Amino acid sequence: MSTAPRRTVLGAAALAVVCLSGLLGCSSGSGEADGDSGSPVLTGLGTLAEDNDKGVVTYLDAAAARGLGRSGDKRFAVVGRPAGSLLNAYEPGPWAQHLKADQIDTAIDAQGAGHWEGSFDAAAVTRSLKANGYVSGDEDGRETWARPDGKGVALQVSGDTVSYSTPGTTRMSAVHPEDGASLADVEEYRRATGCLGAVYRADFNRFTPTEPVRLSALGQRAGSTGRNTEVLCAVVKDEATARRVAARLRSVVRDKAPRYDGTRVTVEEGEQPVVRATVPDTAAQRPGRLLILDLDLWMAVVKV
Repeated sequence: MSTAPRRTVLGAAALAVVCLSGLLGCSSGSGEADGDSGSPVLTGLGTLAEDNDKGVVTYLDAAAARGLGRSGDKRFAVVGRPAGSLLNAYEPGPWAQHLKADQIDTAIDAQGAGHWEGSFDAAAVTRSLKANGYVSGDEDGRETWARPDGKGVALQVSGDTVSYSTPGTTRMSAVHPEDGASLADVEEYRRATGCLGAVYRADFNRFTPTEPVRLSALGQRAGSTGRNTEVLCAVVKDEATARRVAARLRSVVRDKAPRYDGTRVTVEEGEQPVVRATVPDTAAQRPGRLLILDLDLWMAVVKV
């Protein structure tokens, strides 16, 4: 578990949301960046122990992403797939064809561990695991399938959930946090989640509590017409850092025109301010471009 000091989660009344002078626009809604306790993203973060903060964490509403691509729109193919290594690095995997991406409704993946919810054929998956040399054991009171040599991946499988970890790197406790010790209980993750708003995918960068930018995150939003909007959020240490980050973002938007035309930059004040850049995509642009192609805005935040 990370030993870096963390503040307690602040109530909405303690965070006044105002505009800093000189910024483009001002967001409304008091306490928006606190994080909504009913947020699906926060629910996902609540299944990961807080020591998963050392790497990238990705939440995906896979069912929603599949719906966006059903019209044959392949633009959503990249952002619509779970980010974890379980399906990407183990093909076809010891579960044969019994564990597939289209069975997943929501996924939260970290470095070496993750938790999925959906509809799974647990009996078929476990039969295949057994046939491939996996054995059933007990870890923290839960049935866990793993190889006797400790290689590969360890899994916990039921009809509606799949949890996994990587022996030697992470334990299953990574996806079974103690009360009050999940990523959803870390103030910076709550602030970033509130900033992102209603997204079908959220990618959280590595948590750096001693740096000027504590945490950055990129969210994907889709309207009823399928138009995608990307939201970049940065939780920073103070107002001076917020002004500097906002200025860098505005500079990128200006210098790289027309690549980021229509981008709106705002700041929400609080004990730890949050800078937001809302970037509309055109029909010709691939959702997730700020994550995989047009990296200028995210790099402007990370390199402060």
